[in-house]
Amino acid sequence: MLGLIIYMIIGGCTQEKKSPLEGEWKLAYEYEISEGKTTVLYPGTSKGTEIKIWSGEYWVLLGRFEQDSGFTQNYGGGTYTLEGNRYEENVQYHSAPQYLDQTVKLLVEFKKDTIIQTWPVDDNGEVITSGSYYIEKWARIK
Repeated sequence: MLGLIIYMIIGGCTQEKKSPLEGEWKLAYEYEISEGKTTVLYPGTSKGTEIKIWSGEYWVLLGRFEQDSGFTQNYGGGTYTLEGNRYEENVQYHSAPQYLDQTVKLLVEFKKDTIIQTWPVDDNGEVITSGSYYIEKWARIK
């Protein structure tokens, strides 16, 4: 009985393991790869900044970019799941209406204080290379 009580106390004191995504991240670059050709989307034709924050099961994205025609706002958010390097975002709100209520599948790679996201991927976690696919690098802010 005493052993069970000690086990429950110790078990109750352990902290829930946080996702390696937890925290604030700043977009470092974004590439589009199409038919073997790589185009730098950010920084490149777009100047500005974008941050992404993960907390618990939620993510939020905020950005503002200057282009030839003026400023563009980019925002979104929702819930996510991460299993190994397979990541899914459930988009609950977004500045681009085509993403609303979508589930976006990505691969993530963690390298110290950076995350590399690649998408789209199929149900098996393989990058879909027919058409365009994208690679983003995010650097930890905190």
